[in-house]
This record gives sequence, structure tokens and C-alpha cells, in this order.
Amino acid sequence: MEFAIQVSGGQVRRDKLGIEALIDDAQLAEDVGFSTVFVPDHYVSEALGQLQRDIPMYEMFLAMATLAQRTKKVKIGSHVACMLFRHPAMTARLFAQVDEASGGRCIAGVGAGWTRAEFEMMGIPFPEVSERLRMMDEAVAIMRGLWSEESFTYSGEHYQVREACCLPKPAQKPGPPIMLGGSGNGILRRAGQWADIIHMVPVIGAAGTTTLEEIQKFSDESLSEKLVRVGDAAEKAGRPRNSVRFASTIFRYHLTSSPTETRELGDQMAGLFGVSTDEILAHPVSLIGTAEEIVEELRRRERQHGLSLLALNFASHDEIREFGEKVVPHVK
Repeated sequence: MEFAIQVSGGQVRRDKLGIEALIDDAQLAEDVGFSTVFVPDHYVSEALGQLQRDIPMYEMFLAMATLAQRTKKVKIGSHVACMLFRHPAMTARLFAQVDEASGGRCIAGVGAGWTRAEFEMMGIPFPEVSERLRMMDEAVAIMRGLWSEESFTYSGEHYQVREACCLPKPAQKPGPPIMLGGSGNGILRRAGQWADIIHMVPVIGAAGTTTLEEIQKFSDESLSEKLVRVGDAAEKAGRPRNSVRFASTIFRYHLTSSPTETRELGDQMAGLFGVSTDEILAHPVSLIGTAEEIVEELRRRERQHGLSLLALNFASHDEIREFGEKVVPHVK
């Protein structure tokens, strides 16, 4: 299993905001054994429908390019690029150039957009989810065509390019791995058809934000059903069932000092989320326990679901360091 940290320029270091905080977080993660750094793609961060206007949010490709120069070995990924924010030819060029600048360390995470309030704030059209997914399909087809062809032509419902070129090409051939973010039925089907990685988070869909109801439904049990759908779609597309790597994100992490503290904290969080304590301790978006309990839980998720890449949101540098020292060596 590989581990990732998510950075945004103020998410981890509340005592130090800005681009240097983002770099500090990434360099520390690299030093203590994380394999990947993910950068979000937002104008403003959002939590349960509320825009967090006090947190810096850097242009994703600027942050990725900066990290390409200030790190040495971690992969640099987008989690995930909103395919409605830019023309797909521009997105293809930016991913290709980050891949070249990093020496082939880019992961091209893509998504169909999810934060309705952010779109409304900027006056960007926010179509129904089915249309956003079709736009993403076309965008990914154009990206892959530009990465692999010297001259590429495409005519779709939403995007057209004619004898288009993209230089430089990505360092990775035929291009960076494509990671699809989400867990709705349309996403799961597309993951099986064409993604390299499926990064599952609770369904956003028509709501345009994360809701408590969808967090409750995004359970350990539901993961198995979702992964079966990905495998079925892969087979239908003529790919092996295991073609798509499974990744997920931890939004609630806490390293406890004893099993008793684990249960107490689990009880508290279970009440907040409206689920049982056992369910919250196994929930895909939470990771609570002693170092030993966390290692065992991660091994279970790897064994049961094939989890191969786990991204975490941390509250401090101490949390990054302790996870790197007490957990990563025992699971990698």
C-alpha cells in the first residue's frame, strides 16, 4: 500500500499559510515515506456546503509545477482536476508539462466538478451531473489523443479540436496515469472503461456538495459493491477485472494512545455521523486508533478491498511525522 498527503497551502499548517506551507508539507511527507502528494483543484475550499474563504487555494497546476521543482521522488497528483474549469487541450498541455518537469512523476486525477457553491460564486455553468460526465468523457479522450498523437482531431458534443498538437509530450508514455475521482454509478462505470485508478469519495452528484446522508451511505460494506461494479465495467470493456487500482481519502484521522481512547473517540464520532462505533472505525473516510490498530485496519482494507493508495488529510506536521514513523513502515 502507498500513502499520500493532500496539500493546499493552508490545510495542514494553520500557523503558516501560503505556498511555502504547501512546500513544507510536501517535503516532510517525502522525507517520512509518503509516495504521493495530491493537490486539489478549487477556487475556494469547501466543507459541507460552506466555502472556507480564509484558506489560501492556489491554482492547482501552479502548485503541482512548484512541487515538481521542490521535491525529488514523490508522485505529484491532482485530486482532482475539474474538467469544466479549463479547455481539455489546455488541461492536456499542463499535465504534460508537469510530467516533464517532474521527470515522470505526475498523476492526472480528473473529475466532473462537485462544489456547486464554487461554480455559482464564479459564474461558471453547473450542468446536471449526466452532462458534466459526458463533458469529462470528451475531455479525457482529447487529453489522451494529444498526449499520444502528433496531430489529433476530435469532434464531440462539447469540445472540438482539429489537427491539434501538444508539445512537449509527457515523460510517461503514453501519458500520466489517469485517476478518476468519485463513487457514483456513472463514475464507477467509467472507471472500469478507461481509468487507471479510481479514487473513491462519498457521492456528490446533483447535490453539489458533500452531505451527511451520502457519507453514511459510503460505508465499508458499500465499497465492496462499488468495486464489483468497477470490475464488471472493466470486463465489459475488454479489460481485466483488476485493471483499476483502488484509492481512497481519509478526512478524519486520529492516532490514539490506547484502545480505550479509540473506542471513546469512535463513540463520539459515531454520534456525529449517525452510525455505530464499529461502522465509524471501519468507515472509508475515517482512520482512528493506536498505531497497531491502524496498521491492522489498513491491512484489512487492503485484504478485503484491494486498497492500494490512501490519501490523508492531517491537522499538523506532528501528525504527518507520526504517521510516517509509526504506520507507514509497517504497511508498505
